[in-house]
Amino acid sequence: MNGFLSWWDGVELWLSGLGFVLQTVVVMPVVLALAYVIAVTLDALLGRGIHLMRRILHSDEEPG
Repeated sequence: MNGFLSWWDGVELWLSGLGFVLQTVVVMPVVLALAYVIAVTLDALLGRGIHLMRRILHSDEEPG
């Protein structure tokens, strides 16, 4: 764990030494990829949750 934290500190120092435009160019692809992965994961989880709730609600209905 100490190795990872030491590496992260080095990356952070390198990134903070860059100009604002270069920081943006480096950080934005990482942030956008992470946001995309989170959005796809939440979409899949929510879709499964809605599907499960519909199955539960429709199984409780009595046939007509």
